[in-house]
Amino acid sequence: MRRRQLRKTGSRQIGIYVFGVIFALLGGAILLFASHAATFAVASEAEQGVLAGSTSTFNDPSGSNGAAVRFGALSSNTLHYTANVGSGQAAAVSLGYNLLDITGSTTNPNGTKSIVDALPNGVRGLVWVGNLGNAPLNASCPAPGFTNVQFQSLVDTLNGDSKVYGYFLADEPHPSVCPNAASDIKARADYIHAHAPAQKSFIVVLDGSNACPNGLGCEYNALQPSKTDVDLFGIDPYPCHYNGTTAVPCDNTKITGSVQTAEANGIPAAQIVPVFQTFGQEGRSDSGTVYYRTPTVSELTSMISTWNNLIAHPAFDYAYTYGVQCSANSCPAPQAISNHPELQTVVQAHNAGN
Repeated sequence: MRRRQLRKTGSRQIGIYVFGVIFALLGGAILLFASHAATFAVASEAEQGVLAGSTSTFNDPSGSNGAAVRFGALSSNTLHYTANVGSGQAAAVSLGYNLLDITGSTTNPNGTKSIVDALPNGVRGLVWVGNLGNAPLNASCPAPGFTNVQFQSLVDTLNGDSKVYGYFLADEPHPSVCPNAASDIKARADYIHAHAPAQKSFIVVLDGSNACPNGLGCEYNALQPSKTDVDLFGIDPYPCHYNGTTAVPCDNTKITGSVQTAEANGIPAAQIVPVFQTFGQEGRSDSGTVYYRTPTVSELTSMISTWNNLIAHPAFDYAYTYGVQCSANSCPAPQAISNHPELQTVVQAHNAGN
């Protein structure tokens, strides 16, 4: 399943900073590192002007590209979600993922229920119900992935099913492009609350500089819970990328800044879902160029620790992505958890800390 098109960063500024890996001692756990080399392809967004296929070696600035990692315990109620699982469900569950990506059916709600009910014991589903208000900037707003009737039929069918955690209503909606995005999302969140009160509504908010040219925070403000009634908000500042042809350290200050901006614009910390970058665009095989870089072991460890310090007890966290983001005609993100065993070690340690 493909959940999203990878966004463009536009005028995002990339800070160069002295990268140190500092980890809090949580519950007496100590992070240990072993060396592990990693080679990555050069990546750049289309507007960076670098063609895919070039290669460059990136050495982890911490000097420790491999790691045996430990994380302090999270809330006993924190779930661990990942997307694009496909046929890798058993492998994802073995890594500790207990909330999985389920695509809802527009025509066969009972079929969706059968898929959810077949999930392993202890594993629940977050049901994707098409997108709302997601369109490239300066493009026309697309029709919703589900009509209202289709959406309501699915919710009515899944109401009361304990295997259903909730519904993924929108991935990076842009209210400036789709003026009805907030009201459309609110209508669906309200329907869930009225007809399936034990289940949750969830969206991911980008709030990038392209969408908010007059200052960050505009999308958080437009989509905040007081305006949409949404229960949970994914915040996804992906910190690992290239600057032109140069691989730069992951900038975790992007995470801190995004959380602070979200809270300042009406999204409480208790409703924030951390989104971890577990993908890269190195080696993409379509005609596009690339920007996002796969994190190293120590970088992903540091990224997760940064999130843990900011949002200690989320309802769930979200690793994007388990499976590669590829189709028959394009492959914009061929790097993911599924084909990076070294990252599997990191996420398994994190998920086991729950």
